[in-house]
Amino acid sequence: MRASLSKSDNALSSNTNITNCRFKRHHSIDDDYPVISLSSSSSSSSNDEKKIHVHFHPDLVSSDHRVPLSNTTSQQITFQKSSFSSELVRVVEWFNQLDNQQKEALLRELINSCSGSQWHLLSILTADNWHRNCPSDCSDPLAQLPFDISFHILSLLDPISLARCALVNKLWYYLSSHPELWRKLSKQKKWSFSSTLLDQQQIESYTNEQGKPQWKQIFIERYRLRSRWLNGRCDVKTFHGHVEGVSCVQFDSQTIISGCTDGTIKVWDMNTTNEIITLVGHSRSVRCLHVDGTNEVRLVSGSNDHSIKVWSISINQTWSKCACKLTLLGHTDTVRCLVVCDDICVSGSHDNSVKVWNLTNGLCLRTLVDHTDKVLCVQFNWDYIVSGSTDKTIKIWRYVDGICLRTLSAHNGSVTCLYFDQQQDLIVSGSLDYDIRFWHLSTGECCQKIDWISKEGHRGVIRTLKADSWRVVSGADDKTIKVWDIRTGVRLCTLKNHTDGVTCLSFNDYLIVSGSFDGSVKLWNFRS
Repeated sequence: MRASLSKSDNALSSNTNITNCRFKRHHSIDDDYPVISLSSSSSSSSNDEKKIHVHFHPDLVSSDHRVPLSNTTSQQITFQKSSFSSELVRVVEWFNQLDNQQKEALLRELINSCSGSQWHLLSILTADNWHRNCPSDCSDPLAQLPFDISFHILSLLDPISLARCALVNKLWYYLSSHPELWRKLSKQKKWSFSSTLLDQQQIESYTNEQGKPQWKQIFIERYRLRSRWLNGRCDVKTFHGHVEGVSCVQFDSQTIISGCTDGTIKVWDMNTTNEIITLVGHSRSVRCLHVDGTNEVRLVSGSNDHSIKVWSISINQTWSKCACKLTLLGHTDTVRCLVVCDDICVSGSHDNSVKVWNLTNGLCLRTLVDHTDKVLCVQFNWDYIVSGSTDKTIKIWRYVDGICLRTLSAHNGSVTCLYFDQQQDLIVSGSLDYDIRFWHLSTGECCQKIDWISKEGHRGVIRTLKADSWRVVSGADDKTIKVWDIRTGVRLCTLKNHTDGVTCLSFNDYLIVSGSFDGSVKLWNFRS
């Protein structure tokens, strides 16, 4: 091929009359390719004397074809138009006689001989003709790949990038909307609900008549919900009715239950903010609550009157009833905290003890005594009991026999609230010293501290703290509720609406319910 091209070049050169060879030097930065102009000689009107003047930028002329410079500042290369045109016609005719493979081979050879100016010219001449006769998807990578490979590529994208893929064309929209892609995203720990019950309920609400979950819509709701948590965007409802400070709150799907220092327990309609019923049974302040059950709600309450009461509450649209089923006596001072799982209740008291109860028969199964001051908070699972006290310590007990395994000391004030998760090997505690501390459950090592100086923490006593798989929610005397990333300790948002210190709170994936010294109960709704 190179030999044939060389012969053609020689033939063309032999028939070409080169006269007045001079280079015209151009200093304009726009002259990236040869400028071709027609001019007429003043000495003759003959068509043969019409010339084509080709001016080359000297820096773009390769050394192989460069004509030696004369004594003048530039030289002009002039071709006889008639001779050049005839040869050009012959070349075009010869090119048209070639098959596609030969044409492509010739073009490759010509392209290899091009310099910068020719490349610039080619880019201008061919820009509008790229893929002129190609199929519409000739440059679409996903159209050329098997479905499985395209699917795998899209499965590696983050949610934002995957959503943007749907804007490219119909094929990309079809592939990026595949339910399996969005199902995998929805099942990732980052986007899953902390409550398995709420997770399942949401999936069921987006299941169509054919029984197929609409995974893209499921993920969109989860993405928006998480975004609202991260930015603190929520709607707030206020429940008024208590005449003194609210000391404890719990809620279920339809109702909010709050305990007050005046000894009453109120049940509220979550949707209307109306009070449904008031429970009177404790003779002094109600300090702690637990709620479970669906149709018939079981309520367990602890009080300054040293007792624990188990209530049964039934509510429907036309009537409601409540009854105290059981009273547990054994503590000799205020029952400050309790937690319930199945029929087991663990309570902490100002008498410095932790007790384990059977709610079926009301018997105390064991008493844990090792704290030297009031027990203010307690949590448990079937392996461990963890308690915090006014003696500034956190104690880890073995559940089966009540043996104290480890004592954690780092707070400079009473430990007022705590949370622990065995799977995450984590204890989170709040204190009168305004700090939140993170501990390793297995070693007892304090791994992180949140204070108001370095981490934008609370500027008051931390009264309440709850957590789940990815966030910690705390309330304090500075009238604020703060949400933290449980892994990094970074503050995600701060919620302000109470007019006095926040004493208690409870939350799930959609809601926070809080109580305050100001006597109000507030519902913070993060649903969009």
